[in-house]
Amino acid sequence: MFSISQSLKWKTSLPNTTLSQKFEEQQAKITRLTALAVEGYPGLWHQMVAEWQAVKSDAAWLTYSANYLFHTAGVHWALDPLSLLSRLSLPNLMNFTKDLAALDAVVLSHRHAEHLDLELLSKLVDLPMTWIVPDFLLEVLQAIFPEKTPKIIVPRAGVPIQIKDLTLIPFEGLHFRDGNGVPEMGYLAEFSGKRWAFPGDTRAFPRGGLTSLGNLDGIFAHLWLGKRRALQETPAILDEFCRFFMEPAPHRLVITHMHELARDPDDFWEISHFLQVEAKCHELNPEVQVEPVWMGMSVAL
Repeated sequence: MFSISQSLKWKTSLPNTTLSQKFEEQQAKITRLTALAVEGYPGLWHQMVAEWQAVKSDAAWLTYSANYLFHTAGVHWALDPLSLLSRLSLPNLMNFTKDLAALDAVVLSHRHAEHLDLELLSKLVDLPMTWIVPDFLLEVLQAIFPEKTPKIIVPRAGVPIQIKDLTLIPFEGLHFRDGNGVPEMGYLAEFSGKRWAFPGDTRAFPRGGLTSLGNLDGIFAHLWLGKRRALQETPAILDEFCRFFMEPAPHRLVITHMHELARDPDDFWEISHFLQVEAKCHELNPEVQVEPVWMGMSVAL
């Protein structure tokens, strides 16, 4: 849906202009990307679901910018599952209950709109699965639960959660910066002898923030280089972001949370920002594989 070559072409065609002109031209680009997404999403959703239902190996799919379907060690699960319907206006051609009936668990991180799709979640409440819901989201979720509450596990930092052959170890997220933010839960997933970290939306980057998780096969990092800084030539916290995620020396660093179409241009992260992150990360540690993933793409784990 979003080709690297197309996104780069649109970016590099922009002249050196004023900030207001950059804002307008980036808004036009977002409009074009949105039109492509609206047209292609139903087919993309069905393709992702078909692959997810049939796969035998460990893999992840992005149903939106940082929303995941997983198959790991025979377990079907989702982290912050969300469809484009909740962010843009388009016809609902998906049957979420049927499409996601294979789920063993839904895992939630925090309450921001691009991570909490109550419409989709409401279609899953009757499925025989486990819900992993942080305590700060319980009240929000009560609105969609029927009188018979499904099986809910409230994650506690450092306390493992076992779902068949998948182990999830919750840890406190870092979604506050300069006093602004929301509570968040991150997760370390252990499966098939592998260890992948999902810190979620990260706004603070303290030294040693992820090293306590131990050796990691990979990290999913949500791209964010400062509030309202996406139009800067070099966002101010690029170095801070990269050092934080490279410090634990994962084998792979998967960059997501790009092309969040409901955002303003100065908060819109895309492939040009990824390329800056990739270059800096390779400068810090060329052995780490840094890769971009966005809506509709799959990742072998």
